[in-house]
Amino acid sequence: MKTFLLLLHVALPLIGIADASYLAYEELQGIVPPCGSGFSCGEVLSSPYAHIGPVPLYALGLLFYLTLFILGVATILELDIKGFVPKKLQSFATLPQLFTTLATLGGLFSLYLVFIMAFVIKGWCLYCLISAATSMTLFFVSWKYFSMTQKKPHLLLKTISHTIFNFLYTQLLKPVLFLFDPETIHTAFTKAGYILGQNSLTRSLTNWIFSYNSPTTAVTFNGISFPNKIGLCAGFDYNGEMARILGPVGFGFHTIGTVTAQPYQGNPKPRLGRLPDSKALIVNKGLKSLGAKTIIAKLSGIHFSVPVGISIASTNTHFDSDHEQVMDVIKSFVLFEKSQVHHSYYELNISCPNTFGGEPFTTPNRLEQLLSVIDTLELSKPLYIKMPIDQSEKETLALLRVSAAHTVQGVIFGNLTKDKNNPAVTDADRKIWKQRKGNLSGQPTFERSNNLIKLTKKNFKNRFTIVGCGGIFDTKTAQTKLDAGADLLQLITGMIYNGPQTIGTINRELDSKSA
Repeated sequence: MKTFLLLLHVALPLIGIADASYLAYEELQGIVPPCGSGFSCGEVLSSPYAHIGPVPLYALGLLFYLTLFILGVATILELDIKGFVPKKLQSFATLPQLFTTLATLGGLFSLYLVFIMAFVIKGWCLYCLISAATSMTLFFVSWKYFSMTQKKPHLLLKTISHTIFNFLYTQLLKPVLFLFDPETIHTAFTKAGYILGQNSLTRSLTNWIFSYNSPTTAVTFNGISFPNKIGLCAGFDYNGEMARILGPVGFGFHTIGTVTAQPYQGNPKPRLGRLPDSKALIVNKGLKSLGAKTIIAKLSGIHFSVPVGISIASTNTHFDSDHEQVMDVIKSFVLFEKSQVHHSYYELNISCPNTFGGEPFTTPNRLEQLLSVIDTLELSKPLYIKMPIDQSEKETLALLRVSAAHTVQGVIFGNLTKDKNNPAVTDADRKIWKQRKGNLSGQPTFERSNNLIKLTKKNFKNRFTIVGCGGIFDTKTAQTKLDAGADLLQLITGMIYNGPQTIGTINRELDSKSA
């Protein structure tokens, strides 16, 4: 069987070469190749979609099939070409890996061209269909061969899909997205996520492309089983619209919100900004929320594929007394405790710096007041606290001591930074930041978050489940937080800058290191 598949690695590209060569010859002769009844080759081959810029598709096809033919022959001869492969492609520096990667790209492009013929041109080209059938057959043959010869074909599949989508996102999609207002893009992605999450087929396809989980990525904390350590932190899916698609994207858990008892439309625009040189976002949403009752109605009865948390804070408005503000927070907890929402944990957000009253519960006395009342609720789910990162170590330890005296299972380090002298911010970006309202996520929070994780681990050992959040963009930064003492991780900004495949890539690479 393996020998037969290897022979197909050579024979099928020869079919593609013959097909593309014939189209090239006919076009150079100025002849429309005959297609037969029911086909409209002239219409398809003369359409704008028959070229990419000045390059005709038959030329690309000829190059594609010729490359696969050479790789197929080299695979049969078991040649070692690692020294000829650029460093960026070293992870694919075996012949079968290169062949499978190219066959996958060719299959995806063929599906795109078939779609164009069917729904845009509304005409069929016989030779184009032959090429599409050839490339799709190559796709299946190459993967069948891999499933028979590789120890971990699933790992390779994810490596290829993540690499492809990393290129598509960072090189093609992100430059376009970053031309538009970030909140507009966020809203569009939220709507797309909601649509994808409503259908089991699209959820399965998303999971197949992006996520990576294995028995060794799974962990358990506070009685919650997480399929992996990478979570989406609060501040992205404000109102739970994406709750059914975030698991398939690859997250091991995610937090909805922050949710407030009363609805709040958000701070005046602009509420989001980008600082690419500093790998940061300017955030000034101000706890934008539909309100607890509306969000509960949206989420009730939904069964989530991964653990889901509810982030809760006081409504961004004026309160006449400290007690009134505490009871505003308590109201949200009570509503969710009585609801039919299948969430797994709570996050108490005491550290959002973009609100009317600042950070009202980041002093020991105020936090003590709030947690004392929360204790009386006897919550049915674990409680984590989203901590500030700009306080001193002394102030942080004081808050941790208060938390340790109450029914708090975990702490999250941390929230946005408001330190205008942050050394991770470039001088040019600092000038932009000083002209905008809001505070920073991403790389400027990385070092401070790491230091507070270490501080907590040193002084409280395993008293808290520690969630590291801030400045995670890749496996290296994720590993740094784990080495500092984090048990779980959360990110947003890294996904926005590097793409949705980032989560699966980190999980896959962490898993590979631990193997």
